[in-house]
Amino acid sequence: MPVVNGKSSISGYSGKAVKPIALRFIQQLRMHPELRDFPISGIGGIETWEDAAEFLLLGAATLQVTTGIMQYGYRIVEDMASGLSHYLADQGFASLQEMIGLANGNIIPAEDLDRSYIVYPRINQEKCVGCGRCYISCYDGGHQAMEWDEHSRTPHCNTEKCVGCLLCGHVCPVACIDLGEVKFKKGEKEHALTL
Repeated sequence: MPVVNGKSSISGYSGKAVKPIALRFIQQLRMHPELRDFPISGIGGIETWEDAAEFLLLGAATLQVTTGIMQYGYRIVEDMASGLSHYLADQGFASLQEMIGLANGNIIPAEDLDRSYIVYPRINQEKCVGCGRCYISCYDGGHQAMEWDEHSRTPHCNTEKCVGCLLCGHVCPVACIDLGEVKFKKGEKEHALTL
C-alpha cells in the first residue's frame, strides 16, 4: 500500500479488472429512457482499441483512460486511435458516431442466452507460443478441459470436459484460439446459429 507521511488509505478499484462492471453500467445508462440523449463517458479498464470499441458499441460517446496510461504510457492512445480507424474502415462505418450504442439491440438478460450448444475452441498450433496460459486458466478457473503436452508445450482440448466457455481464447496473448466445432447438447434440437 502507498505510504504518505507514515499513513496509508484504502482507495478505489481501477484497471482491467473493473472493465466488465464498467461495460455493464455504460449499457444500463444508455438504455435508461431518461438518459438516452445524454452523452456518456466510458471509463474503466480501457487499454486497447478493442476495449474502446466495446465501450462505444454499448453507448459511450467519449472515453477516458487513466490506469492504462499509467501502466503503458500515452502511446496506447495512439494505438487505440489507429486500431479504431482500421476497425471503422473494415466495418464500413463513416464515423465513430455510427457505432455508439449499436450493440445494445443484441444485449439480453443472461438467463435468456441460448445454451443449447457448445462451441469448442480451435487452436492454431502454428501461432501458439507455448505459454500455457490457456491451460492454467482452464485448469484453475474453468473445467480442466485444456490438456497440456509438456514435451511439445502445446495445448489440446478434451471435448469430453469442455463446456465451450472459451476462457482459453480470452486469455491467449497471441489470439491462436478461436471458435471451432459447434455441437448441440444431448436432447437439443439443431437450429441456425449466429456466432
